[in-house]
Amino acid sequence: MTIKTPQIKIVVFSALLLLGGLGFAQNNEQALKEVNDVALKMFTDMNNRDYDAIIDMTHPKVFEIAPKASIKEVFKSMFEGNEDFSINIPKTVPNYKLSQVYTNQKDSVTYVFVSYDMKMDMSFHKQEFNDEAKTMMKTMMAGKGMDVTFKTNNALEVFMKDRITIILKDNHTNNKWVMVNYDADSPLFYNIVPVSLIESAKNYNQELMLLRKKEDE
Repeated sequence: MTIKTPQIKIVVFSALLLLGGLGFAQNNEQALKEVNDVALKMFTDMNNRDYDAIIDMTHPKVFEIAPKASIKEVFKSMFEGNEDFSINIPKTVPNYKLSQVYTNQKDSVTYVFVSYDMKMDMSFHKQEFNDEAKTMMKTMMAGKGMDVTFKTNNALEVFMKDRITIILKDNHTNNKWVMVNYDADSPLFYNIVPVSLIESAKNYNQELMLLRKKEDE
């Protein structure tokens, strides 16, 4: 049987589409593997309190806003506390979930969302909370997606639901995967990433909250 020229073109075109899709899937699979390695390293460095390694993984635009030394002090305060309060973050690798790979060619950015739950204990050295203050603290923290349980008048347990870290590559990272934490209330976050990523992160966060709501019902 002789295959006519139009039929040959259709077969070739279909094969090219198939191969193109296969290449795209392989690229995404490789990207997810790389991001998974970065996520594991991120949690390991946090567990080891390796602040220099954490800073090395942080998006470089952060350091246009604040110097590395100041950022390092923020990390130390977060993990080690200070004279006003102390924090205990368990040394563990949480059960985290990777999103699909997103790419915005206009902004030259490729990114993946890493979502996970996180617990920590906080102790205040110079402050105690009465019942009214405890209620206010719980309400305020709930608005940030955190559940608070007071163990004493100055010590509390915090459960943070669906935290999101974004692992990305863009024009500022020299083709290196870096991280930035999603914080819808932080001007710092808005100054680092493009609008397209901000909108995508907001939608992804809403999807996580909706899924959590369905699971709780």
